Amino acid sequence: MNIFSIICITALTATGAHDIAVIDAGEDAVDTKTVASAVKAVERLLAAEGVKFDCIGEKAVARGGLDGRAVAILPNNPQPSDAMLVALEKFIHGGGRLFVCYSLPKRLGTLLGFEPLKWQRGKRPGHFAEIRFQENIPGMPKSVKQASWNINSARPVAYNARVVAQWHDDQGNSTGQPAMLVSDRGAFLTHIVLPDDPLGKRKMLLATLGHLAPVVWKQAYERRLEEINQVGHCRSLEELAEHMEANNAASKASVNLESAITMLANARLAAQEKQFPRALAHMRQARDKLDYAYLRAQPSPKVEARGWWNHSGSGPYAGDWDRALAELSASGFNMIFPNMLGGGVAHYPSDILPRSKTYEKYGDQIAQCLAAAKKYGVEVHVWTVNYNLSHIAPEKFVDDLRRRGRTQVSAGGQPQDWLCPSHPDNLKLEVDSMVEVVEKYDVDGLHFDYIRYPGNDHCYCHGCRKRFETSSGKKVKSWPEDCYRGARREEYRDWRCAQITKLVAAVARRAKTIRKDVKISAAVFGSYPACRDSVGQDWVHWAKSGYVDFLCPMDYTAGDARFQALVKNQLRLLDGCVPIYPGIGATAARSSLTAARVVGQVHHARKLGAGGFTIFNLGGRTIASIAPGFGLGAGKHRAIPPHAKR
Repeated sequence: MNIFSIICITALTATGAHDIAVIDAGEDAVDTKTVASAVKAVERLLAAEGVKFDCIGEKAVARGGLDGRAVAILPNNPQPSDAMLVALEKFIHGGGRLFVCYSLPKRLGTLLGFEPLKWQRGKRPGHFAEIRFQENIPGMPKSVKQASWNINSARPVAYNARVVAQWHDDQGNSTGQPAMLVSDRGAFLTHIVLPDDPLGKRKMLLATLGHLAPVVWKQAYERRLEEINQVGHCRSLEELAEHMEANNAASKASVNLESAITMLANARLAAQEKQFPRALAHMRQARDKLDYAYLRAQPSPKVEARGWWNHSGSGPYAGDWDRALAELSASGFNMIFPNMLGGGVAHYPSDILPRSKTYEKYGDQIAQCLAAAKKYGVEVHVWTVNYNLSHIAPEKFVDDLRRRGRTQVSAGGQPQDWLCPSHPDNLKLEVDSMVEVVEKYDVDGLHFDYIRYPGNDHCYCHGCRKRFETSSGKKVKSWPEDCYRGARREEYRDWRCAQITKLVAAVARRAKTIRKDVKISAAVFGSYPACRDSVGQDWVHWAKSGYVDFLCPMDYTAGDARFQALVKNQLRLLDGCVPIYPGIGATAARSSLTAARVVGQVHHARKLGAGGFTIFNLGGRTIASIAPGFGLGAGKHRAIPPHAKR
């Protein structure tokens, strides 16, 4: 197409030292987990925007680690040392700027022109729900969603300090509390940067840093240049045009493509004038239009599994399954895998497992999900977390299991809060709890997850030794060394696989005795046979033995080449004995995937011959950002999952 001569997009590489430093309080912090989470959130957002940075420790700051830099970010540094504060003062007086989040010691506040006020807890969940900006800072979004539970308030006192954003609640009402303050020396966010609303946070962080150090705008623009040519699975705009033509794209798609190319030309001109915030705004508009054109150009097959995993077990709208299933069905999805049991709890009135807080708050989640799903024609495959007790299991429940020798032990003798697969009481618990679902509810299927060991160094408890010796008819001379690294390693690895397979086979046998048409499936590791050796997960054997009706390999990667390689190998291994619905990590990959990138991987799965796909994870953000885009083309027509025809 001649329109591609309008603009030439090339990838640029920035050189020189990194102007931005992220300061990690590290192991010296009182709450290392919260600090690490805050640092990780900021790093991911910066990386996604293409901002070049270094992460350094507080001790490195005290030793001059900020020399030559433009901005230092303190994601959550509750107790900076005197030496670090001296270094920060030197940094500010030398022309550097600070972006501080949540923790604002008085000395640091004085340096920046902010007076710390009292810590405030939200009056209720949703009290601090949105950051709304009231000053026109270039590139700043009008508002950003953030579900904060408390803040450290502050007020402006010096260096042209002012409040630029306020907190609003989930009803849109102002709380009167400052969310962000800015001065000539830096900025202060009254809570940590949370990972919710990632696109909004990316814009907020970039605009704040761009205000303090304009050099980051160019870096972000250059990242957009590097990425603009990939639209879904297409590696160039020319390929996108060819794809659209091959699929008889609607006129709206073509109009958006032409409009995008005009915006790219405008972005190029703005960049030449060094107006990078404006150039970046044009690039973002172009990206939205390119993605729309791509999404509208997708075919929609009539036989395909289109599923979502839902980790919360209460849906994307906390118990409002009718709304969730209505939106999924409207976008062409036909399966959902809600996490309803396992980990020592159940989100329904189980007679076997303790009932969860989710059940206590929202009621029977299986019944509610099923009622909505049947109304909108969506299959429900109840997702079970097998073995793993480490997330939400009641402490008393876990303590009792541990006391009775039913939990795992590593090769090094460390206890692990996972059920030991070889223990007969654990096998009974897992089978009974999954089969109970089929006995009580008219579900479409049962779905295994964590159907494995934690790693290659588990389980080496005393019970495993006894049961392995009984099974093999031979004593282990040196435990666990002989079985972990020694002469009996392979024999023991095979035995571990057998313990996992025993559960899959038992559930399949009993569930299908109750209802022949119930489908058995599993979320499995993508790399085989590596997962057989590392975690005892022999899913090829399950498929060829008839224990499962389909499999959902967790092929979570942002790289299309890696995704294709995994799917191709999985299809080769199974050779058509059961369908596979590759797992697409919309929120599991290092970078969250947009709707166009998700549909790009759907395209690859289709071309390779997979029977469908499963997306992780269904939440409020992903249903809003991915489902409608899928429905524009790829899910335009309703489809039947391949397993429904078998």
